[in-house]
Amino acid sequence: MADLLDQIGLGGERVRMVNLSSAMAVQFAEAVEAMTETVRELGPNPLRDAQHTE
Repeated sequence: MADLLDQIGLGGERVRMVNLSSAMAVQFAEAVEAMTETVRELGPNPLRDAQHTE
């Protein structure tokens, strides 16, 4: 999926796979916080502006 997102110009960093059990609530919260921070750093969807300029 990351490769496909890179190919279309969206950025493969915007997707992440995390394998956790239902007993890993703390790790889940940490993974969500880390992914949220990554997406904030990447900024808005770069394809959104391309759609509005065509």
